[in-house]
Amino acid sequence: MFVLEVQSYLFILARITSFIVAVPGFSHRSLPNTSKVALAAILSWVVYLNMPASPVFEQTLLFMLAVLREALIGLSMGFAARLVFSGIEMAGQFIDFQVGYTMGAIYDPATGTASSYYGKLFYWLSIMVFFMLNFHHALLMAVMDSFKVAAAGQIGFGSLTLTGVLYIFSYAFRIAVCIAAPMIIVLLVTDIVMGLLSRTVPEINVFMLGMPLKALVGLVAFLMMSSALMSSSGQALGLMGGFAVKILEIFR
Repeated sequence: MFVLEVQSYLFILARITSFIVAVPGFSHRSLPNTSKVALAAILSWVVYLNMPASPVFEQTLLFMLAVLREALIGLSMGFAARLVFSGIEMAGQFIDFQVGYTMGAIYDPATGTASSYYGKLFYWLSIMVFFMLNFHHALLMAVMDSFKVAAAGQIGFGSLTLTGVLYIFSYAFRIAVCIAAPMIIVLLVTDIVMGLLSRTVPEINVFMLGMPLKALVGLVAFLMMSSALMSSSGQALGLMGGFAVKILEIFR
């Protein structure tokens, strides 16, 4: 009986811990690892008290395979949620490319990769909206409810359909385009105006004037559209719970 209880708790702990490690907001390096472990342990205990007993594996290999499956489920759900943040950050990268900031990409110690200016600005705005609108509660509820969709302690990955994965990837790109479209249109209009100006007044050095002008126009457009951008980011972040559940189609 004791072995059954320990295995059931470990299955739950593996899924929730891997989810917290992968999902933005909870996995940031500024959050102490002790807090992450404590949060995972508490959530796992709450789920364990409300979940029926899972199968017992006497063979160590089968037990490890079941734990591996739970870890993959948690990582997949966290990755699905991360794709929404990536879509919002991608919108900033689109704007950076149009403004000309791509050549000045900076190193981000939080992710270990090079990050653009508007991309990082959009990322932190999405993190702020994420906690302001309590989307972290929705994500935690999604991972706790995932045990009703994909039971813990099983072996196997179901039909391995990738429909949900392709849908999430395509929708993340759609999020990036929709959020970046207003500012990109403004910057494209600026390019057109500069092109017409260079044909009308050839004496003006458009190459020297264009980059600082586009940077100024981009900043003014961002300040004017910041409210709408945050609203669009909030709508996109509201889809994370559904994405995290949709990714479970692989493991049914």
